[in-house]
Amino acid sequence: MKKKIYVTLIALVLLFSAYYYWENRYVELRPVLVNEDLREPVLFSETSHNQLFKIAKTNEIPPNFYKNIKWVLEREHQEYTVKNGVIYIRYKYMNDYEMIWNHTTKTNNLEWFKSQRKMDSINGDYESKEKLDSIIKEFRD
Repeated sequence: MKKKIYVTLIALVLLFSAYYYWENRYVELRPVLVNEDLREPVLFSETSHNQLFKIAKTNEIPPNFYKNIKWVLEREHQEYTVKNGVIYIRYKYMNDYEMIWNHTTKTNNLEWFKSQRKMDSINGDYESKEKLDSIIKEFRD
């Protein structure tokens, strides 16, 4: 009887460890856009919310995505790593298409950057304010 309990506990620990590893591994960050090509109505949108979004193709990537994504990820307190110039985030976050879509739209949103600059000037963070000034200037050029 004790042997069955130990085997069951070990199996549960192994399954939990595999699940934890799978959810927390790092995968490449890819921009996400709204899926406008839906042919069928979305049923149970709460459970399959990712149907509303799609990973952007190379020609669909917003122009400032790769320039500004690190700034957006830092502002949103999102963990990421960079290897060979490629940004990696945790799988569990990349699997949340709505959140990644939100980050994708912020990379190309001048008003969001202006609001962040305003918050930095209110908080007295002049170093970040100067970095934001350079990003905002790039939007105008």
